[in-house]
Amino acid sequence: MTQALSHDDPLKSLPSRAKIAELILGGRPPRDTYAGWQHYRTHCGMLVPAPTIQPQQWSMLSESRQYDYDLYRELTNANLPLQDTPMHDKVAKLIRRRLSGNTRKKDAPTRAGVMISGWGNYGKTAAVCSAGAVFEDQWLQLHSCLNPGALPGTRDLHAPVVYVSTPVTATPKSLCLSILGFFRAATRKTATLPELVRQAGSLA
Repeated sequence: MTQALSHDDPLKSLPSRAKIAELILGGRPPRDTYAGWQHYRTHCGMLVPAPTIQPQQWSMLSESRQYDYDLYRELTNANLPLQDTPMHDKVAKLIRRRLSGNTRKKDAPTRAGVMISGWGNYGKTAAVCSAGAVFEDQWLQLHSCLNPGALPGTRDLHAPVVYVSTPVTATPKSLCLSILGFFRAATRKTATLPELVRQAGSLA
């Protein structure tokens, strides 16, 4: 019986206990930093839910394996993947189309945006971040992770998407400061709004 279980182990895709502990205890940088956004982009969707097994299969596992399964199941249940609902698909498609369209504009001084509203915990931020991550993956692949406007012979890495969190009372100045903070750029406390706009614009 043991040989048959090892040959057709229902938990063969389950991470090791060390990996589970790393997923639970490992820190992750804030998403509103370059390092944090890159971590999110490269890791989103990787936390696959625990495989479904029957109670009889669970009872046949060793106590150690049962513990690993229950622990990983709690972890994945607390981090359920984003549901691909018709509304989510429509919003994601609109965001990606808007981002892509804005990259084609050359002379227009303004870029169109998207505003998403809804009740709390409805997945607004998750939907926007997911669409932004997909767009960045496509953009980096298009340009081989390089800045097409960089000087010949240099290797200027891209940051096509910036994630910032602003309060309801956000101002143009606080938005610029949030963007500059994303890149950990030095700013003067006495900087005026035009100066901050130019500094933030120079990062684009």
